[in-house]
Amino acid sequence: MKLFKQYSVLYLLPLLFIYIAISIVVVNNELGGDQERYLIFAKNLLNGSYAMDGPLFLWNGPGYPIIISLFLFLSESVEVIKGLNVIFLFLGIVFFYKTCCQFFNKRLALLFSYLLGFYYPNVLFSIRYVLTEAFAFFLACGLLYYLNSCLLKPSKVKLGLASFFLAFLILTKVVFAYVVFAVIGVLILFAVFKKYRREVYRLLIICLLANIITLPYLFYTYNLTGKFPYYSNSGGQCVYWLSTPYEDELGEWVLAGGNTFEKRPQYKTHNEYLNSINQLGPVEKDAALKEKALENIKNNPKKFLKNYISNVSRLFLNIPNSYTYQEFSFILIAVPNSFVFVFLCISILLTLFLRKRITIDIIFSASFAVIYLFGSSLLCAYPRMLFPILPFMFLWFFYVINLWKTSET
Repeated sequence: MKLFKQYSVLYLLPLLFIYIAISIVVVNNELGGDQERYLIFAKNLLNGSYAMDGPLFLWNGPGYPIIISLFLFLSESVEVIKGLNVIFLFLGIVFFYKTCCQFFNKRLALLFSYLLGFYYPNVLFSIRYVLTEAFAFFLACGLLYYLNSCLLKPSKVKLGLASFFLAFLILTKVVFAYVVFAVIGVLILFAVFKKYRREVYRLLIICLLANIITLPYLFYTYNLTGKFPYYSNSGGQCVYWLSTPYEDELGEWVLAGGNTFEKRPQYKTHNEYLNSINQLGPVEKDAALKEKALENIKNNPKKFLKNYISNVSRLFLNIPNSYTYQEFSFILIAVPNSFVFVFLCISILLTLFLRKRITIDIIFSASFAVIYLFGSSLLCAYPRMLFPILPFMFLWFFYVINLWKTSET
């Protein structure tokens, strides 16, 4: 027991055993969906390049492929690569626990860590696939810990590690690049207030250093595209489908290609336009889709609003979806995510109400989470898009609710 008291993080070990047990049950050799794409990008890295020929050109950043390329180099199996997700999830919870210890007593920190660790949509999904969710969750937790540590007891090492985690998060999920740009704007506004100024400067340095670390990738994409900064060519498809003007469609992303697309109802309404830009290169096609999306939004603003509200619902509840009978399994997502959405709304109100008592690190976490959610709601919105931002959201939720509770007593 003395060992557990000295190293309280050991109380998290049951989570590790649970994750291992789940991985034994669910992990397999299958590579459906987006999984094969990440392996192809990883193999490209081993061959001295990155971009892929065809529409998937720069579909995602190189953060996750860099990690799995190391294991492909060692000739490890798909099961081993999927097994990494257990490590990523557990280390993420360890980082989250250490972060919570900076704000709460160890008992509360442990409780809050288990609440995040038992958020089963993240666990069941992230462990199963060769996808970015578990790794991005780990990076977000690491970023949260080193960022807050740097604000509490500044050091060059902590500042460098926070910048590194943020840079890798950007390279893993490129939406975070735009989140960081927006957060920099928020931080500049808070720099006006003298009481926040010192911490704001540190946060700005972390954001700027993270962007500097990503420059090799941006120089690479500049050489390929002539555009700077250029992160990915997937955004055009996301906003194009979100802007659909057709009444029977609700704006969810659709894979536009192959025999599967021809069997979908959207094929009839979109194939003519998509065929008209099919000969364009991936960068030009991405730009054309964004241009068409803006045209659709200008011509049909009310329909776009309907699509956007549907996208927010899909982000949390995975409904509604066009031309689709909703499966009963959506309840497994809807129940926990309904609580997340309710606590999000409560936390926004409490943050406004208690704004004079909230520290800059929580303001940063709240801003980071809200801006990310807004950005994700404009893209391909699935419940799994919530997973990387959960550490920031949960810390914010626990902090403001605990602050409100203590202020009432």
